[in-house]
Amino acid sequence: MNKSDAKKILEEIYIDIVTKIDGHSGLISKENLLDFMQSTLNTVSDLDFELPDALDALKRSLDEQFKDIAHDSLSNYNKTNQRFEELVNIHGQTINDFEDQSIDVNQIKLKFDSIQSHMIEEVNKANTIISDLTKKINNLEKSTQIDHLTKVYNRKVLSNHLDIICSNKIQTDDLHIFMIDIDDFKMINDTYGHIVGDKVLIFLANILRKTLREGDKIYRYGGEEFIIILNRIQANECIKVAQKIVSLVSSNKLIYKELDVNVTISLGATTLKVDDIPETLIARVDKALYTAKENGKNRIEIDCENKDK
Repeated sequence: MNKSDAKKILEEIYIDIVTKIDGHSGLISKENLLDFMQSTLNTVSDLDFELPDALDALKRSLDEQFKDIAHDSLSNYNKTNQRFEELVNIHGQTINDFEDQSIDVNQIKLKFDSIQSHMIEEVNKANTIISDLTKKINNLEKSTQIDHLTKVYNRKVLSNHLDIICSNKIQTDDLHIFMIDIDDFKMINDTYGHIVGDKVLIFLANILRKTLREGDKIYRYGGEEFIIILNRIQANECIKVAQKIVSLVSSNKLIYKELDVNVTISLGATTLKVDDIPETLIARVDKALYTAKENGKNRIEIDCENKDK
């Protein structure tokens, strides 16, 4: 239940009771009041909050950070429900506080006004807590999908995406995959240091983001290797994109402090086949990349089976 729904219910309950009470003269019998309040008590007792689906998913997660958030979420959720139970008890106790057979209407209104205020306050608190926790969940989920250095998708996300792609089992020749490797990356680290090596990785990731379409996916596969998935693109256009990436990298220099670092890449490419599983797809594009390396680096290589297409 969200905040607006809960507030609306509470307001309707309050208005309904006050309307019934106003229908009487200055005094009202305890029996009538009991009937009014009992129906209200039953409604309030049923009020509950539904945790976002993400929180239920967190309980099943093995990630310790997700476990911590799930624990906090459930803890706050229980506190909120306990507080509502306390308010329901106060509501019920209000009935017993009136010993006389006749009760002052204004006194009843004040009691209900106080109960309503407390309940709405608890609704606001609960929704604020849930909102904050949901933001934490979204931020954490995003952080577990993104490579912290290059800000592209990580290998875990690639694995999930490939599983989805290959499970469709639909023949397609418009989905392509690139594997990119930075040439002589070890030498860059050895010559300039690992800080410059990190800058090179960021440099390449930025070029890829600026060159590719919005729907194309970029992943850091590991070390200095990146994978790109391009969908809804024909083979000839795909080759042009690959050539453009290789050319842009080699024609630009990484400038860091007083250093000008020349960077080149090798790129292997392949096309999704109907019988592919993630392992065969990766193996084929990896073989194409290896061929590009063997044939001189700073170049692209399409896997042999697709060359004639």
